[in-house]
Amino acid sequence: MNKKNFTLGGALIILVALAYLYQGPIKEWRQDSGKPKNFLAIVDVEQIDKIEIIKNEEVTVLEKAGERWKIGGTKDFYVKDELVSSLKSGLDEAVEADIELVSGNKEKKSDFQTDLENGVNVKLSQGDQAIADFIVGKRAVDFTSTYISELESDNTYIITADISGVFNYIDWRDKTIFAFDKEKISKIRFQYPDREFTITKTLEHENTETAEYGWEGALPYKFSIDQKKIDVILDIMSNLTAVEIPGQNFEGTGLEKNLIIAQVYGEGIDNILMIGDANEDELYYAKKGDSDNIYLIVKEQRDELDKRIGDFK
Repeated sequence: MNKKNFTLGGALIILVALAYLYQGPIKEWRQDSGKPKNFLAIVDVEQIDKIEIIKNEEVTVLEKAGERWKIGGTKDFYVKDELVSSLKSGLDEAVEADIELVSGNKEKKSDFQTDLENGVNVKLSQGDQAIADFIVGKRAVDFTSTYISELESDNTYIITADISGVFNYIDWRDKTIFAFDKEKISKIRFQYPDREFTITKTLEHENTETAEYGWEGALPYKFSIDQKKIDVILDIMSNLTAVEIPGQNFEGTGLEKNLIIAQVYGEGIDNILMIGDANEDELYYAKKGDSDNIYLIVKEQRDELDKRIGDFK
């Protein structure tokens, strides 16, 4: 190769390298340099132990309590696991997302619901340290992005994360009363002001592959039971969710009267349900034996637990 060809070859390599840099890293750097920085990028979601959510002047505080999240200021209410999962995944998505400035006009914030009057103010903390304070606005037209703003800023951004639905809950309290496998129940005790009786699971047949169980009365004497009539009881006592959570005041609930007490025992289970009077909507006050949380259940569930021995025959 002569000197001229060598020089031309070198120049060609330099031009190719420059073209690559301009179309690749340099172009990407120029594009990124014009983007606003995601102010949520500093958040380490795993380290957050307190979330304050303010909507329509109503304040909800979520506090990390071991492996679960508790509703601050309540007796013993926790956030449902599905909501916690949605909250965490939404924040994870927002931390990694790109944002784009859509308005720098404070007067326009209400259009995007990124003002205090229309949006949801979210405060993230770790210990005593505030990590982020921002407002979640409405969903964008693509339904996968959300308008957000920092609390003290006139700017509104669009973030490529659907966090609008994550924070727009009216009541974060878990309405679950009982949730476990009903097959684990082996004994049920019923107590009322004028009577008490117990039924137990019995082994009817067993071979090397299967075991079949039935139910019979045990106290105050032995009595037979129609097996189909126990299934509804087992379903209620193993999978019960409140329809509402009322004010947490025992006055007027009738729970102190011990009108209905149902207790189930079994493998790792010793659960008590207490049922009191009805409210004006004919929903019945109920609570667990190991908690002062007050719930409301429907009349049909209450009636299924208001039993006499003769009802099982």
